[in-house]
Amino acid sequence: MNALAARAALEEHKLAEIRFIGDLMGSYVLLNAAKVDDHIQVFACRARSISSREAVVNAPVSGSVGDPLTVNFQGIGLLKGEIARLLDGGFLIRFSASEDQSKMLAARIDWLKQRKLKTVVERRRHKRVLPRETRATLVLGVGSYVSCMLIDMSQSGVAVSAVETPRIGALVAVGSVPGQVVRHFDCGFAVQFIEEQRLEELEALLTLKTDHHRTLAKQAIRKIEA
Repeated sequence: MNALAARAALEEHKLAEIRFIGDLMGSYVLLNAAKVDDHIQVFACRARSISSREAVVNAPVSGSVGDPLTVNFQGIGLLKGEIARLLDGGFLIRFSASEDQSKMLAARIDWLKQRKLKTVVERRRHKRVLPRETRATLVLGVGSYVSCMLIDMSQSGVAVSAVETPRIGALVAVGSVPGQVVRHFDCGFAVQFIEEQRLEELEALLTLKTDHHRTLAKQAIRKIEA
């Protein structure tokens, strides 16, 4: 191997080694998905790890292996790629990028590593946190359920991304917690809880981690149908 080839191989290795492991919020569009009311659906996602070549994400809606998509991560920007592998609760994205684009992406990822995603001062009435488990069930009514992704949560409400977007004012339940849809945004909607919740118990209630929580979900359905 000559010096030029060796240098190129070393650069390739360095690019592959630069990886940020941690929560990174974003949104994505499946380019093969059908439009809804002539609007392209945008879903929230959360990267668990990202490199200049690929990213492992939690996502509410998956396509098929090989499906093209665009994804926009906070602090990274807009990227193009395809679904390389389906995972439990998400998928692996392989980016379509030139060598120069990969170098720029690697630099941004390295900046994220150095910055350690410093916490932004929260100005809302209740602090919002990222749940460890993002998968949940959105209850639209008796016998009507869809899978959803938890974006963030607080004592008073939760932000959700799902294939269904209930109208503002609709009564729904996320897991076993009933609430009302109060706002739409680009990749989902906000649900305000009917009653304030204890933050230390909230994730378990939203994700139905035990039989007890699933029993509470049935009670939540009765509340939104009352």
